[in-house]
Amino acid sequence: MLPKVDESELIKNEFSRLKGICYLDHVGSALYADSQINNVMKDLKMNLYGNPHSTGDPSATCEKRINSVRFKILEHFNTGPEKYSVVFTSGATGALKTVAECFAWDDEDGDRPAEDGVDSVCRSRGSTFAYTEDNHTSVLGMRELAPMANLLCLTRNEAHEALDKMPHSSAKKNRPVCSRNSLFAFPAQSNFAGTKYPLEWIETCQEGALDQYTGNRVKSRWFTVLDASSYVPTNHLDLEKYSPDFVTVSFYKMFGYPTGLGALLVRNKTAAAVLRRKKYFGGGTVEVVLAHNRHHVLKKNLHEKFEDGTVDFLSAIAVGHGLDTLRALAGPMREVAGRTFRLAAYLYGRMSGARHGNGLPVFRTYTDTEYRCESTQGGVVNFNVLRANGDYVGYNEVKYVASSHSIVLRVGCFCNPGACQTHLGHTDEELRRNQEVIGHICGDHIDLINGRPTGSVRVSFGYQSSESDADRLYDTLVQQFWQKNPVKPVYRQQNTVDEYNTMDLHVSRIFVFPIKSCGAYETKEWQLESYGFQYDRNWMVVSTSGVCMTQMEDPKLCLVRPYIDLQKGTMTLVYAENEDEVPMVVPLDTKHSDTKRTGKICWGGHLEGIDCGDEVAEWLSWNLDRPGLRLVRCTSRTPAVNSYEKIDPKVIGANQCQYLLSTQSTLKWLQQEMENNITEIDEDSLLLRFRGNFLISGNSLPAFGELSWDQLDIGGVKFQFVSGCERCKMVNIDQDTSESIYKPLSILSQHKWEGKPIFGIYMKREDTEKCKIRVGQKCTVINKKN
Repeated sequence: MLPKVDESELIKNEFSRLKGICYLDHVGSALYADSQINNVMKDLKMNLYGNPHSTGDPSATCEKRINSVRFKILEHFNTGPEKYSVVFTSGATGALKTVAECFAWDDEDGDRPAEDGVDSVCRSRGSTFAYTEDNHTSVLGMRELAPMANLLCLTRNEAHEALDKMPHSSAKKNRPVCSRNSLFAFPAQSNFAGTKYPLEWIETCQEGALDQYTGNRVKSRWFTVLDASSYVPTNHLDLEKYSPDFVTVSFYKMFGYPTGLGALLVRNKTAAAVLRRKKYFGGGTVEVVLAHNRHHVLKKNLHEKFEDGTVDFLSAIAVGHGLDTLRALAGPMREVAGRTFRLAAYLYGRMSGARHGNGLPVFRTYTDTEYRCESTQGGVVNFNVLRANGDYVGYNEVKYVASSHSIVLRVGCFCNPGACQTHLGHTDEELRRNQEVIGHICGDHIDLINGRPTGSVRVSFGYQSSESDADRLYDTLVQQFWQKNPVKPVYRQQNTVDEYNTMDLHVSRIFVFPIKSCGAYETKEWQLESYGFQYDRNWMVVSTSGVCMTQMEDPKLCLVRPYIDLQKGTMTLVYAENEDEVPMVVPLDTKHSDTKRTGKICWGGHLEGIDCGDEVAEWLSWNLDRPGLRLVRCTSRTPAVNSYEKIDPKVIGANQCQYLLSTQSTLKWLQQEMENNITEIDEDSLLLRFRGNFLISGNSLPAFGELSWDQLDIGGVKFQFVSGCERCKMVNIDQDTSESIYKPLSILSQHKWEGKPIFGIYMKREDTEKCKIRVGQKCTVINKKN
């Protein structure tokens, strides 16, 4: 037995690039190890490999090496070339597609001539394609390549009822021998909930257990395709003990690299002959082909027959190193199965016991087992988060929380629509309506419809995982979503215009953000330009690829603090973590002749501007620890048609509109809600997270009252309501420290306005005349929205 490697040392030595990241998406993709990549690169540097279809020593060396990798793959699954052949594919999906395309399906009316002893009833009914409801989309796609086959979709209970017991020998004898071929596809392990399905189903299916669904007189020759892509990364598949006709795998799911390569394992004795409908051929798959006549002969060797074109030979060679690394670092796969199961069971147990302050559960888990046995459950936990009032938290909100705490997980339906539908309780009609009426499609941002989840959250463990990973996820989610009591609904008081104007509404604070996504500059008085406040979002920090940087990419941008001196015509930059360092001074009016003009900047369309020089670029790169940053003064903007249709054409660097306004009452409400959930926060710290230009205060002004304003007069300057400001995870970033807490967005998400978490309102000014706004100026609500 290989020595067990301590998980912390393993991460430190082999996965140092994680740098504190908690990786919990091993079903999505395994992690490649440093030594694995080093061995691959060393191999490629030391050896000359040529196209295996060419002649010469490099080609012969390559072909020999690839064949040794085929043998190593079979050895890993405890079998050999006498029983199985290895066909390289683009992945498990490509392998499933190959089976469906080439399988000898029988048409409904019989596509082959009658044979002696074959009942006409057998031929008239055609093939059956059976599959479990819990399957990857790639399996569902197989049915489109068998348009004439009878379809049989089995629920989990139906599959167990039909396949858990071997058919009676008397039943088998009474049915006529039939030459039609039928196929059953199921996963060894569900990629949704980690349910392990009995591999004994392979034999019971081959013995005709599913014939009961296709008519009492009819008996098929049943073949099985085992989707093992979610199973083999953490489990031992013993092909000496079990004999599926086809097995599909993806290698990146096993050991991370190479990507874009998988394999179809074909059982030589039974399955090779049934893959006889191969139509397309290419590369080295033929023995002879005529150019002027439709004549070709496919090669007899199975992998030569099915690997169209030149196989990705360098990736195939890399598979050998991946298998070596898996064996060296993970140890026996049976032990990996036990470790990952115990981690999942541990997390499941903690989640099952989590309760809000009022006793309601924090999590709803989706499982077919109770995590009692590793033979029925893999290292996967699937769940949604619940609020204290029982409402679901959208899975995107959970994803943002995890991401802000450097936890990698997956959300959605995981390309398994059947399991997702079953566990979430949706009907076919609901799913069709969601797509046709609401526009919800696979992979979009819609995670809740009428309060019901459209998907869930999945975490999965690998051989590198530890109990601390499970604890980190659990502690983070409980810290961010646990509530002492449900958040009380906001009473949105209906005030008249006259009532608003008796509340002594006035401007209490003014902020300008000269550099997009950097710190605020507070002032008592400021000039209004046609695009908004003078100098507001006029500069951007741009990456080496020409993309505008925001706090979404680097939260530390908030630590770049600008100070404007209008008399000197300068903007002084100070970095909060290096305040002793000499500040950087940038002229407010950068002339074209002073610096070089940049190309287009990618952000919300196309921006053009003037580069502010190497000195400030080096200052930014040094403080933010990101080489190659540039500071650019924006001069014009062309909105992107698809992303920002509602952008005011006069806006330069702001997200959507000229001005962003918030009120003291709404701020106070949010601060109180956070304190009710045991999260104390300074009012200024909370205010700066929302990056508004105005703060309006008043007596008895209701929370969210600003959402009812249509027009606002500030000191004789008229502003028009545009929309509420939908908030994202940037509001979780403390602008003093760049650290994140998720409570602000979590609370706002429970009080959505028109389906969105809103804080503040966008305002625009049609008048282009320059004027000034001052703190203390009176605000008058002119019109109120109905």
